[in-house]
Amino acid sequence: MGRLVRWLIVLVVLGGAYWWCFEDGRLPEDATFPLDIAEIRKLADALPGDKPTRVRYENVAQFRFFAGMIVAGDGWSESSIPIYAYQVVYPDHTAMIDSAFDRKSAPPDFITKMYDGAAYERVEQALTKASTIVITHEHMDHIGGVMQHPELAKLLPALKLTQAQLDHPERAKPVEYPKDAFANYKPLTYDRVAAVAPGMVVVDAPGHTPGSQMVYVKLADGRELLFLGDVVWHLRNVEVQKERPRWVTALLIQEDRDRVGAEIKALHALTVAEPNVRLVPGHDGDAIAALTGAGYLEKGFVAR
Repeated sequence: MGRLVRWLIVLVVLGGAYWWCFEDGRLPEDATFPLDIAEIRKLADALPGDKPTRVRYENVAQFRFFAGMIVAGDGWSESSIPIYAYQVVYPDHTAMIDSAFDRKSAPPDFITKMYDGAAYERVEQALTKASTIVITHEHMDHIGGVMQHPELAKLLPALKLTQAQLDHPERAKPVEYPKDAFANYKPLTYDRVAAVAPGMVVVDAPGHTPGSQMVYVKLADGRELLFLGDVVWHLRNVEVQKERPRWVTALLIQEDRDRVGAEIKALHALTVAEPNVRLVPGHDGDAIAALTGAGYLEKGFVAR
């Protein structure tokens, strides 16, 4: 075999490996995920009491990733990953979705582009006052504010952690679960979907982590939001139906690609069938800005 032929074979193999690791974001053809919006809406109406009137958010930090880390094949330009916590505002109380993390847990400066300590202080205060707290999954930028809270014991009556979220503290690194904090805690258990407050429904969606879930919010005026956690980081994943690249899902976050791929397919189908259900991806500044401009979200927590 000539030298040229051998080099061509090497180039083909290397090219195939690069494509498989960095470019291939195809979703599984036969995997499915049950996302029954009629069932979710029914549960949102099931609990007595007023529904929330608005949803507010704090942008605590911002990471910098490559675009191709977010959507396979999107290249090496810089793309932002904002870190959010959400406050669901009822007439006389509030709920929380996610909790960000404190400054000492932030990744190095080449990843952390911005950290807003004042915003995190507002998140801490809001957690203390919330009547319901749900966490989309057990990664540090979502569960960290709960685990690092100076009055964690006071949060426990409102906190709705699932068993899977409690069972995988390794997913929250470098944030640690406080020792013995959950010794007598009764986790939230449910099959597929559950109402946790009037107008609020959690949807079991393992894959990104074992304890991943989405959170549906129906406002008093009928508007609907579906918080995706990190099923996708950006809305583009749903729009183009592509996953993160394999080097990210396998090496960095240990994600179940088939499960997440099925969830992305279901979310895309939902956007086609129910365009009024607005998706809130985990870390998409453009999507949050659009939802803010349309009046679905408001920036800055309120004191209660």
